[in-house]
Amino acid sequence: MTPDEPLLTRAGRRNATPTALLILGLILAALNLRPTLAGFGPLLSQIQQELKVNATTVSLLTTIPLLCFGAFAPVAPWLTRVRSSETVILGCLGLIVVGALFRVGPALPWILLGTLLVGAGIAVVNVLLPGWIRVRFPAQAGVMMGIYTFSVVGGAALASGLSVPLRNALGGAWRPSLGVWAGLALLGVMAWVPTVLGRPPRATGSSLAAPSVWKNQAALWVTLYMGFQSLVFYAWLTWLPKVLQDHGVPLAASGTLLAVGNLVQLPFTLAIPIWASRRADQRGLVLGTSLLVAAGLLGLLLFPTSPPLPWVLLLGAGCGGTFSLALILIVQRAQTPSQVPQLSALSQGVGYLLAASGPFVFGSVHDRTGQWTAPLWFLLVCTLLVFLVGLKAGKPLAASSA
Repeated sequence: MTPDEPLLTRAGRRNATPTALLILGLILAALNLRPTLAGFGPLLSQIQQELKVNATTVSLLTTIPLLCFGAFAPVAPWLTRVRSSETVILGCLGLIVVGALFRVGPALPWILLGTLLVGAGIAVVNVLLPGWIRVRFPAQAGVMMGIYTFSVVGGAALASGLSVPLRNALGGAWRPSLGVWAGLALLGVMAWVPTVLGRPPRATGSSLAAPSVWKNQAALWVTLYMGFQSLVFYAWLTWLPKVLQDHGVPLAASGTLLAVGNLVQLPFTLAIPIWASRRADQRGLVLGTSLLVAAGLLGLLLFPTSPPLPWVLLLGAGCGGTFSLALILIVQRAQTPSQVPQLSALSQGVGYLLAASGPFVFGSVHDRTGQWTAPLWFLLVCTLLVFLVGLKAGKPLAASSA
C-alpha cells in the first residue's frame, strides 16, 4: 500500500464516483487551462489598438498569467493540507470563471485584474491535476496524462481557432468573443463537482507524508525543462499571429494558422505520455521534439515570406511533444505519488517564472529592433537550452540521481 492509498480506502469505495464522471471532470477542467490565454493571440493587434498600448504592454496579458503560474504554484501543496485536492481544484475553477469575466472588462485595469485571477486559478490546477491523476489512476497514469495534455492543448486550439470567427459573428468586438470562455469555465466547474462528492472535504493526514523534493536530484532538470519549453511555447503562442500578419498574412488567416499549430499538437500530446510511461529513458523523445521546434523556427527565420504552414506545423508538433513530455516527467521523476504535488509545484513554480520572460522579451526585442529576426533567434537559442536540460531530465531515474 502506497502512502496515498488511504485516500481511496478511507474515503470509501462505497461512495466512489464513477470512473466516467472522473474522466469527464478531468477533461473539462483541463480544457479550461488555456482558452482565456490562447484566445488573445489572434486578436492581439485589435486589442493593442483599442487599448492604445505598445507591444511590451499588451504582452502583459500573457506574461502576468505565467508569473501567476510561478508565484501561486507553491501555494497548491499548502492548500491541500487544509482541503482535499478535489475541493481546491473546484474552488480554483470557480476563480477562473470570475477572472474570465473581468478579463473582458471596460478598461485595462479590469483586464489586468481578471488576468491575475485567471492566472492564480490555473496555477493551482496545473500543479494538482498531475498528482490527482497518479493517485486516482495509478495503473493508467500514462494514458490519463495523455488525455490531460490532449485536453489542455485542445482548449488552446479551440480558443485560438474560434476567437476571430466569434468576433466576426458578434459584431466585430473582441470582448464578447473572449467572454465566451467564461461559459466554458462554468461548464468545467459543473463537471468537476462529481469528483468532490463522496470524498472527504479535508486532506487525509497519511496523504501529507512525502519525501522532500529537495532530495530528488532530478528535480532541477525537470524544472529547467518545464521552464524553457514553456518559454518557447508561450512566446510563439502570443506573437505568432502578429509575426505572420507583419509578413502579409491576413488577420483571419493568422488566427487559423495559430489554431492549426495548436491542433497539430494533439496527437503528440496524447501519444508521447503513453510512450514515455513505457520506458525509463526519455532522451530520444527530448531530441526528436526539440528538433521539430528548431526546424519550425528556422523556417520562419530563413523563409519569412514563404507559405508559413510547414513551419507552423513543425512548431506545433514539437511544442506539443515538449509540453506533454515535461508533464509526464513530473509524474515519472517523483519518488512517490505523494511527492508529485511537490515536484509539480517546484517545476511549474520556478519553470513558469522563467517562462514568463518569453512573451515579454520577445515583444521588447521587437520594439527595440523593429523586426522579427532577433526575437526568433532568441527562441532558437532557448530551444537549444530545452534540448540540453532535457537530456538531463530525460535520464532514467537511477542515472539522474547518481
